[in-house]
Amino acid sequence: MLINKILQKNYTLAEDFYQLKLPLNIDYIIPDNDSVRLLSQFVEEMNISDLLGTYFRIRKNTATPKQMLKI
Repeated sequence: MLINKILQKNYTLAEDFYQLKLPLNIDYIIPDNDSVRLLSQFVEEMNISDLLGTYFRIRKNTATPKQMLKI
């Protein structure tokens, strides 16, 4: 009887640099002084209540209007 050995590279050896689960957290890759962080803060502080009022039928697991503005 042969035993099949599954050879798989151990990707957790460099766990400081890679994340092996979803959703990916890329927050540590973006520098603190990057313009993306400024845009994100600007969108977070915006009053988008009128915009949210038009999207009353947002389903689960879909992007929110705030996320779409950031994109």
